[in-house]
Amino acid sequence: MSILTCCAYRFCFDYTLVKNYKTQMINRSLATISLSEIETDILLEYFPNGICAFDLEMTGLSPLFDKIIEIAAVKLLPDRTVETYHSLVNPLISIPEHTIEYHGLTNEDLREMPSLKKPLKDFVDFYGNTPLLAHNAKFDACFIIRGIHEYNFPISLSDIFDSCRFARHLFKKHENPPKNFSLGELAIYFNIEFSHHVALDDAFASLKIFANSLFELKKQNLEKSLKDLSYLFKLNSFKKPESYILPRKLSILKDVVPTQTEIEIIYKGSSTKSDFRPVKPISLMPLPNGLVLYALCINSNMNKYFLLKKIKEIRSK
Repeated sequence: MSILTCCAYRFCFDYTLVKNYKTQMINRSLATISLSEIETDILLEYFPNGICAFDLEMTGLSPLFDKIIEIAAVKLLPDRTVETYHSLVNPLISIPEHTIEYHGLTNEDLREMPSLKKPLKDFVDFYGNTPLLAHNAKFDACFIIRGIHEYNFPISLSDIFDSCRFARHLFKKHENPPKNFSLGELAIYFNIEFSHHVALDDAFASLKIFANSLFELKKQNLEKSLKDLSYLFKLNSFKKPESYILPRKLSILKDVVPTQTEIEIIYKGSSTKSDFRPVKPISLMPLPNGLVLYALCINSNMNKYFLLKKIKEIRSK
């Protein structure tokens, strides 16, 4: 998925940059993997009306500052037909060098591509009200909803599911668990060969990981349901765009989030009470309950979500 692991965008992988633009387009718009018959069976057993897995590549981690540069999706229909969608996107901003090493896309590659409005509208039309799936889906969903609000597109009734969350619930206490729950490691765990950080392949991989997790769900016969283990929210549960305006007192986040510069915050309702706690920002995300700072809490060494409306004070270190 994107450039995100379950922790914070730190995959190591072998990826050969494609020099020729036309060759790159062909390679990125065609998936190298597909669904098996038994994977199709299990997916339609739980999603008889179909399911759409998608993946994005972006210029960075924060929907408030960064832009989508690639959209891809694979949709399984009730009649077992598989359809795909793919588009590269001109972000109209400079792509940081440290992200190019992951997805391999440069501003020159995307110079003649459309800006986001048409590709996003085509993608919205592609999935309709079909349930949506992604790996670490909160991040991808935030970018999609940000664009939908920006262009005033209708918001569908699609439910959002997360293949990372699902696999973690089912396999974290397994006798032979994966090393971690990143897309790459889970692909190794399930013997899925794919081109990582090529969005269409990542979407297929997410769908196959989800299918394999459904097999495990049936095997474990848990009391918890599929929704308990993998459901995040409805796409239309996001607040209006005015809810995502960065408060002036927190404007420092514009500078520290893109660089992941360590800061200190006082957070309402935390065990530290009125004490400052050090955090390393990762992303600013619009979620259904408002703007959230996703950051590494230095004290606990865990990634956490901090509601901006609960951050009482912030200072640089």
